[in-house]
Amino acid sequence: MYYGIKALTVGRGESVRAKITTTIEEALLNQAKVLAKQEGLSGANAIIERALELYLTSIQSEVWEKSLSSGWIKKLVLKGDSILYENIKCRKTLENCRPDDYTPESLKAKGWKKV
Repeated sequence: MYYGIKALTVGRGESVRAKITTTIEEALLNQAKVLAKQEGLSGANAIIERALELYLTSIQSEVWEKSLSSGWIKKLVLKGDSILYENIKCRKTLENCRPDDYTPESLKAKGWKKV
């Protein structure tokens, strides 16, 4: 993959935007275009920027898990000077489930919150 940065920058709000030239797998680009259209975004660049922000955020944290004989899972997320500690009773993959029970509307109606 080739990454070349051109000298042209364009200001938008408080951030300075850099014009880059790159190659990317066509299938990934097409998925980004479709997702951007579904979400009402300006184009694939918005999706690519979100993915890059998510990646850069996630590499700044470490996740540690410890399985206990009781079946519980202890989880630590270390991010800078903050630590998130979780106790998870179980983690399993649901099979043979009805997709209609897991739509956003159905989950919200049952009290679930998307995070």
